Amino acid sequence: MREFANPYDPTRPVQERTMLYGRDDTLLWIGQQLSVGRRLLIVHGAELIGKSSLALALCSELPPDASLCVLFACKPYQGCALPEVWNALAAAIGERSGGTPEFLPGDPDEDPSNYLRNLLHGLCAPGETRPILLILDDLHLLWTGQHGQPDEAARTRVLEVLMHLLETVPFLRLLLTMSDVAFERLSHPLLHGAEILHLGPLSNEDAQQLITRPAQSIIRFDPGAVRRVADLASNHPYYLQRFCYALFERCARDGNLNQSDVDVVLEELLRQTDLRFQEIWERADAVERAALVAMSRLKGTHGLTTRQEVVAYLQRFDSEIPAQPIVRALDQLARQGVLVRMGALSYRFAVKLFSYWVERHFVPERVLDGIDWERLETPATVAEAVPEPEDEKSPSAWTFGHWVIAGLGTTALLGLLLWGLIFAGVWQVGLFETPATPTLSPLLVDAISLVPTPTPTSLPPTPTPTSPIIITRTMPSIVFRARSVGGVGDIPNWQIFVMNVDGSGRQRLTFTNNEDITPIWSPDGRWIAYVSKRGENREIMVMSAPNVLGPSGVEASRIAPEQYEARAVNITRHPANDWTIGWSPDSALIAFSSNRGGYWRVFVARADGTATYPITSDGVSRLSPVWSPDYKWMAYSAKRENNWDIYVMPAPGPDGQGARPEQERRLTFAEGNDLSPMYSPDGRRIAFESNRDGNTEIYVMNGNGSNQRNVSNFPGAADHGPVWSPDGRQIMFYSNRTGNWDIFVMSSDGQNVINLTNTPDVDEQEPFWRP
Repeated sequence: MREFANPYDPTRPVQERTMLYGRDDTLLWIGQQLSVGRRLLIVHGAELIGKSSLALALCSELPPDASLCVLFACKPYQGCALPEVWNALAAAIGERSGGTPEFLPGDPDEDPSNYLRNLLHGLCAPGETRPILLILDDLHLLWTGQHGQPDEAARTRVLEVLMHLLETVPFLRLLLTMSDVAFERLSHPLLHGAEILHLGPLSNEDAQQLITRPAQSIIRFDPGAVRRVADLASNHPYYLQRFCYALFERCARDGNLNQSDVDVVLEELLRQTDLRFQEIWERADAVERAALVAMSRLKGTHGLTTRQEVVAYLQRFDSEIPAQPIVRALDQLARQGVLVRMGALSYRFAVKLFSYWVERHFVPERVLDGIDWERLETPATVAEAVPEPEDEKSPSAWTFGHWVIAGLGTTALLGLLLWGLIFAGVWQVGLFETPATPTLSPLLVDAISLVPTPTPTSLPPTPTPTSPIIITRTMPSIVFRARSVGGVGDIPNWQIFVMNVDGSGRQRLTFTNNEDITPIWSPDGRWIAYVSKRGENREIMVMSAPNVLGPSGVEASRIAPEQYEARAVNITRHPANDWTIGWSPDSALIAFSSNRGGYWRVFVARADGTATYPITSDGVSRLSPVWSPDYKWMAYSAKRENNWDIYVMPAPGPDGQGARPEQERRLTFAEGNDLSPMYSPDGRRIAFESNRDGNTEIYVMNGNGSNQRNVSNFPGAADHGPVWSPDGRQIMFYSNRTGNWDIFVMSSDGQNVINLTNTPDVDEQEPFWRP
């Protein structure tokens, strides 16, 4: 029997490693940045996503006559004292020059900057201008202890040394790789002007190529089996490689790979010790483990699970388990990259294989046993009950008897007031509702949510021991417009809808014959602005958002769905067309474009319609004005030549004043139209749509216009209207790639694309996340 070398073996030469499939664009981008003189590049990504393989490949592919590469792996020096790190780095630099550098003294306060600078200068011959690329792989480990705790002083010291080297060695180029978590915590002047790239999972196409291409001459792959492997590994290259290595060992002799082989190998992998999975589990606290166990057993739509579902599942074992610690645990796991947050209230596993591993090895009852939920829960009224300092208390402090008498008197007064209201007929008209006989319309969405919103309002204690009725339904998280395909059917005109983050729970908000389009949620979550086309005139409307929670946790206004538009306010009231809207960060203003004067000008209106301020009046058409989250910049599309490009200008402030169109800066220069800019929640990136490739695609660039890249990359389709998720990890858009218009969501780097609507008879467009 012929034996085959396993092409998925991680010990193969770097050029042959399957971890590099799908990274051609990344290598090309790095090469382009270096060729135009960029001096600092940062690549961040999840653990084992392929950053080290990328660094190795980069060193092996750089032309020796064009650049000199020094690769320094930081992982072996995790937890070491900095003098040991500097000596090791000096040795790596000296190895490239053929010399043996003198070692630095072990004094941690000794500044190594000049010493390392001299070594770097020694790599080049006198008068030589060849750049030196210094790659520090897993840089964050230099200030991370063996148990994962960060050393702030060490971090500052390392970054100061690197900044000094960039300032004093003009031919030096730095490429730093680090984890997502470390990058999110990074704050230092060194980052100013850095080119930043996020390394995420592979695209579906690249993942399937990683699975099939290395062994395509040896094994016949069942397409369903290929898709299942990619799904189980969540397109993560490390777990794809592990899966494929085991599958090759099983199937190479027979030459066929089927779904049954995937099931067998899955069982084998789950029985094996996985150090990475074990590390994640051991690092999690008791509540995070409980959340992981619940997530592993819940199978939500598209693999998404809501906070509410996790809480409800755990409460099957103990009805007294509070929601708040579970919510905090889910958010913490998302920050660590174990889970991926999909919108405001839903999550999925970053690697689905980990969910199977948790389900296989851990029983909910045992995980929950011993957790002191009462200690973990923080009562909502604690913050309001902070005792006064002793020296500030009133000298006439009440005794227990005083409080009893006051309580009895208050109770009697409330009783008299209640009877008075009943006789006056107030009870019957619905000011008070009897909990025992609720009459909620089935069209109403959540009246009460088990799980707080991202900015929860503390719930005061109930006035009586009677248990409230709780309707456990998910609050809508996405607003969009929809109509029947072709305008023929039950919904002939564009109308405003909301739905849950997984595409379920669709609810209609507008019911007129108008064309209602471009809905966007206000940053505070209380309002929805949209454009209503009435005849040939477009006006900007503002209506209350559904499920705005009042102080008691109950929806502030229980109005029927058809009443939302009836209560909408027209804030423009102008015969010209007003269009393409954007909220200010404080939800006080709305920017829009209007063709008042015969071209598209930018205006700002107060959200209540009390004032409107012109922003531009120079004859240049501008569309889609949006603020940066810090209120400093306004991005928009402007047509100064033959096509539309993205520009930014100093933005109008909260008073509607301060815009500086004359100081605008152009960010895009490609042939074609660049439209619909949208800032990421942290303000670092801008998503936009562009037809520079022949069809409309979703692009992402840095806030200064650098690193423009196609993240949707679906030739032949039209992808429009990118909007960021509240955590900045996903981008939602609408596309006709399935034949009609549907709403899709993907990771911010273009991976993990999911069709949220998938309705052949209904078109959905212009989605927007609930904050």
